[in-house]
Amino acid sequence: MAIMRPCLDCRCLSANGSRCQTCAGRREAGRAAGRAHYRGDYRKRAAEVRATATICWLCGEGAINGDPWTADHVQPGDPESILLPAHRSCNSRRGDAKGRRAEAYTSMEKR
Repeated sequence: MAIMRPCLDCRCLSANGSRCQTCAGRREAGRAAGRAHYRGDYRKRAAEVRATATICWLCGEGAINGDPWTADHVQPGDPESILLPAHRSCNSRRGDAKGRRAEAYTSMEKR
């Protein structure tokens, strides 16, 4: 016999694990919707950008030990946006600052 436990979301008793079937389905649907950027050819494009990275498009520096390359969207939130190499720390520091990223890309093209 399965042990009944309260669902973490709705607190109804369930033998389904941490969440009842209804809440587990809702949670997974929400997670899938949040990963829309990573569909299609994103993984292939991102891997290529990371493999060929030599200079971070945000800071202009080369490789740094302990700070791996990431594939950064020039236009955050746009799955079709150009991907450019960035240090993880630079990418994290910028967050979703759309205006500043677009300005950085424009200034990089002029170099």
